[in-house]
Order: sequence, then structure tokens, then C-alpha cells
Amino acid sequence: MTTNSLDSAKARPMLGKKSPERSVTEVRLVEAAAQLFARHGFKATTTREIAQLAALNEATLFRYFPRKPDLFLAALESHLNRVKFSHDLQTSLVNDDDPEVVLPKLVSFFLNVLNTQPELRSLLHVAGFELPEAQKLIREHLSPIFDTLCAYFKRSSARKAICKIDPQLAAFGLLGAVSAHHLLRGVFASREASQAPAADRPELYVSLWLHGLMPQQQFTMDPCEGAVSASL
Repeated sequence: MTTNSLDSAKARPMLGKKSPERSVTEVRLVEAAAQLFARHGFKATTTREIAQLAALNEATLFRYFPRKPDLFLAALESHLNRVKFSHDLQTSLVNDDDPEVVLPKLVSFFLNVLNTQPELRSLLHVAGFELPEAQKLIREHLSPIFDTLCAYFKRSSARKAICKIDPQLAAFGLLGAVSAHHLLRGVFASREASQAPAADRPELYVSLWLHGLMPQQQFTMDPCEGAVSASL
């Protein structure tokens, strides 16, 4: 293990033992880092710029975060910690409420994260393209949410509340549809349409997905023609 790796390994366990004053300093650094990393990316952001935004000197920054990646991971983790199911949604998932009840809550949850945490969206993008070592942290925080969704869709399929579908496909599909629409509508839609309140109405997504998930609608694909047909 290199000296830098040792320093990095020692840095995080020490965070909980710092004085209140140092904890405030750490928060300032992490918040400044999140802003700049989200705005400019990992490589284009310097530790000097982060220290300046936090109104601190660079030497102080390195006492808390020996490596620049340590600071990025701390910034990312601070935002990932805010992604939590509401008690109401957790209860509905555990109780296996019907999809008509659960899907609106799920879509509202996804939209709330997208609308209230723009920095998280950017940090995840940066992590994916510039900092592969962040993937483990992302999995640790988001895998429990994804696993809970998969388990719900699997149980719903088993009790025939939805059609027979791969639970991962259902979970990824719902999340992907909401997040992709949220991102791409600003690119392809007119300014008025992209800012319309209707674009963030959960029932619009739910209506689309319930039509695809309900068991009375079965899709078959002709392997020769490559055509999809629906039998109601």
C-alpha cells in the first residue's frame, strides 16, 4: 500500500473524532467541493479553487482530505445520504400495496430527487466518467434502494398484480424513463413545454407504466417480423 493510500485510509475514520470547529470546517469544504465538482467536473476543479470558495487555505484542505479524490467522495457521499425513501413509501413497498398505490409514490420520489438535488445528478455523471473508484460508494448507498424495488416487483409478479417481468428490467425501466425524460425534455422540447408543470406530474408516468405492467396486457414478439403485438 502506498503512502497516499495509507493517508486516505486513515483520513475517513478520523472524521467522527474531530472537534465541532473542525467539523464545521469539513462541512464548508465538502459543500464547496460539491458545487465546483458538479459545475466543472473532477479534473477541471482544483483544490485551490475549493479552498477559496470555502474561505480557507489549501493547507487546511489537505489536513482534512489528503487526496483530491477523498474530497470528491466526501462530497458525493454527502448528497447520497440525502436519498431516502419516505416512511409512507417504505410502508407501501413492504406491505406489497397494489401498483396503482406504489407507482405514484415511486415516481414522486424519483422526481423529488431529480428536482431538489441537481448537484447529485451532476456528481453521479462526473463519477461515472472521471472517477471509477466512486462506483463502490454509489453501490453502497443506492443498491439497497434498487434491491427493494426489485423485490417489490418480483413479489408483485408472483402474486399476479403485474405481468411476468424481470424485476430488474421493471426497476431500471421505471427509473430510466423518469430520469431520461427529465433530462431530455430540456434538450428536445420547447422552452415552454420543458418548463410546464405537467412534465413533473407523477400520474403521467404512472399511466404509461401501468399500461405496460398490468397482467391483462400481454405482449408477444414475432421473431421473424420483429414486430410487437398486444393481446388484451
